[in-house]
Amino acid sequence: MTGLDVAREVWGSLGLTPDRAMKALTRFFLILIAFAFARPAAQALPDAAATAGRLILRHNADAVVAVKATVILKVTMDDHYVPPQENKVDILGTVIAPTGLTVASLSSIDPRALFEVFRSKMQGGGSGLQLGQTEFNDIKLRFGDGTEVAAKIVWRDADRDLAFLAPTGTPGRTYAFVNLGDAPAGAVVLADYYEVSRMPEGLLRAAVVRPATVIGIIERPRRLFLVDTEGLGCPIFDPQGHVLGIMLHFMTKGVPSGNAVVPAGDIADSASQISQL
Repeated sequence: MTGLDVAREVWGSLGLTPDRAMKALTRFFLILIAFAFARPAAQALPDAAATAGRLILRHNADAVVAVKATVILKVTMDDHYVPPQENKVDILGTVIAPTGLTVASLSSIDPRALFEVFRSKMQGGGSGLQLGQTEFNDIKLRFGDGTEVAAKIVWRDADRDLAFLAPTGTPGRTYAFVNLGDAPAGAVVLADYYEVSRMPEGLLRAAVVRPATVIGIIERPRRLFLVDTEGLGCPIFDPQGHVLGIMLHFMTKGVPSGNAVVPAGDIADSASQISQL
């Protein structure tokens, strides 16, 4: 008996024709998809909080950009060459200097960390599988007005999941940026904050602001803030417009294990290694 014969018997026991059964299944899967992508309904904020959010969006939207690149992985297996794997990257980042210096999630640009997770799960720890140097081609920063600027990676901080990118070929241009030096002393658990982000390319990268709440603080091995939003590469602000930090991956032994806000001061310390800042 084939799978189709079994399905027909089941449909018949339920009093359904194949046509009606297919329609029922289609409705069922559409409902599942709707639940999978549903988000809690947005609620109107009090006037003062809504006003603060609109001002923060207005002042900082241009500093949130798309980071696009082609990433090429070169892998060998037991000394046998494997054809390079090409991947398209399209994520968000935050401009942190008037020169256009931009912060994004390193593990989202460079898949090396995820490769290590995959290799660790292989029999024998994947000792025969080796990853060569990651190659990045055609890196671009795409701004809210649709313009694109070529860029390159100029610094990496794997412990904090930081990738710093700088525009190339645009000397003298000044960019809108988030001032990391204008940061609050710390975060307050259950206090209100705001995340500035952008929608996917299919929604024209529209700038958006979301209310956010700090729900916890990690103190060791370094201080990180836990927030109930997921805007990787996006800045988080307090109601006065001071930047708390940027949402990145929390790295555990070199592997992403969740999202957390890296404090603005820590990002500034890493950026101080770069002459462009």
